[in-house]
Amino acid sequence: MAHAKLSPSSAERWMTCPGSVALCDGLVDEGSSFAEEGTAAHWAAEQILLGKHDQFSVVGQKAENEYIVTADMVVDVERYITQIQDLVASTGGNLLVEQRLPIGEWTGESDAHGTSDAVILASGEIIVCDLKFGRGVQVDAAENKQLMLYALGAVETFDIAAGPFERVRLVISQPRLGHYSEWTLTMADLEAFGAEVKAAAKATAATDAPHVPSEKACKFCKAKATCPALRSEVMDAFENVEPKTAEVDRLGWAMGKVALVETWCKAIRAEVEKELLAGKAIAGWKLVKGKMGNRKWSDPTEAENMLKSLRLKVDQMYDLSLISPTSAEKLANSEVIGPRQWKKVLPLITRTEGGPSVAPESDKRPAIEPISSDAFDVVQPHDDFV
Repeated sequence: MAHAKLSPSSAERWMTCPGSVALCDGLVDEGSSFAEEGTAAHWAAEQILLGKHDQFSVVGQKAENEYIVTADMVVDVERYITQIQDLVASTGGNLLVEQRLPIGEWTGESDAHGTSDAVILASGEIIVCDLKFGRGVQVDAAENKQLMLYALGAVETFDIAAGPFERVRLVISQPRLGHYSEWTLTMADLEAFGAEVKAAAKATAATDAPHVPSEKACKFCKAKATCPALRSEVMDAFENVEPKTAEVDRLGWAMGKVALVETWCKAIRAEVEKELLAGKAIAGWKLVKGKMGNRKWSDPTEAENMLKSLRLKVDQMYDLSLISPTSAEKLANSEVIGPRQWKKVLPLITRTEGGPSVAPESDKRPAIEPISSDAFDVVQPHDDFV
């Protein structure tokens, strides 16, 4: 069947904003190089977990989308694989890779399915795992609608053969961000969520399905550039807010809308660019040639031979620099640097502390206290400087 309109990967959108389903109907997903890379990474993980390739032989292979698997990609994928293997070892569970799971009972779409990256069937527990390969926003397993929908399908599929299950564990691995998240819910919690899904799915079919803009729901919505509700939300958010004179409460409210506004602005820019590239006129705007790329040798070997013929010294011809800690870690992960050697390297690595950054109160990181001006002694000017 065609790709489900109410898919698990877009559940955050259509469960929050039922009206988005009709707005997105017929719109083509343009895709991106990041999505292509992510698809290839998932394919590489599947190949290794199923034993069809190891971490060495999978490098250079073409994934199903023709994207070539790179060594750097495999280094990151290996972290996810290790986490999955550790879960299997610690629970004694049975691992199922790229498992197709039915969701039609809850979404109402006939034969609708979703595919979980990994499902582990353990004693009294079912574990649903998801690999996120992007470098963008950190994603948590807690109340993750995509994984909870997978969990509904997984329980329906395996409860009789491998159950009964007392709980469900959701796992998200983001190896490129060094992020790993787990969240456990009871079967009663999952059943309650299933009821929410059914209600949300029913709401999407209504002719007057509501539009409910939000940061999470709008982020990957294909219709955000033309959504009237999002446009109104953006305009209303800052129509009467003057940053320098706004009251603290009003300023905090407006700050909560910034990410949503930025999402809308990016969507408008992308839509204008798409229309112009298609040859359509946009009043007041045109396509121009952007900044030229960095200079490079058209033929590095020929350029190298030419510079050698000029009798240049080695230090004049080549830029030599020490590899970064990140590159060194990749050598350690691929065992070029041994475990004992890596322990000697670690003390030499340092990082600067992150600067202050504004975040919502729901952020799990602890708040930092700004240094008050009262903490400093008043310094009286010396007579020589008066």
